[in-house]
Amino acid sequence: MRLLVPGILGGIIGAILVTQIDGAAFKPYISAYLLLLGIYILSKAFRPLRLRNKDKAPEHVGKLALFGGFVDAAGGGGWGPVVTSTLVGSGNDPRTTIGSVNFAEFFLTLTGAAVFTLLMETNSWTIIMGLVFGGLFAAPFAAVLCKTLHARTLLILVGMLIVVISLYNLHRALFS
Repeated sequence: MRLLVPGILGGIIGAILVTQIDGAAFKPYISAYLLLLGIYILSKAFRPLRLRNKDKAPEHVGKLALFGGFVDAAGGGGWGPVVTSTLVGSGNDPRTTIGSVNFAEFFLTLTGAAVFTLLMETNSWTIIMGLVFGGLFAAPFAAVLCKTLHARTLLILVGMLIVVISLYNLHRALFS
């Protein structure tokens, strides 16, 4: 709930903003931020893993979720990379983090798609249903991967994926 409610609120704010302003203006900044986070996660993968005490809850989760939801809607994606990489990078268990973020992402995507549909007045229910069904199949797959892979392997995979996608998005935003 600490991720879900602020994430949905950030997604609604981002959807409202992007329907009023071109979201492409945000993309280079978001991509640069994600690139730095991806590099940071990769660096953590090759250091001794020090996970946060499970009894101590992560700090600033609501603010992070609000920002992640906003970035997701305004930048055309980014909830997972922003929220997951920040939480994992701050020492939270990768498995718990990925599972929680993926769970919240389903509802965030559904809410964001509904807000976009209402604000843009287009008939895009087929796209929304594709996102919903895609999320239904992706979440259990992510859960299985998190359960079977070692935390260091997850950090390397997530870090590499974030770096590659961020570099690609930066290239497209700056040279297109």
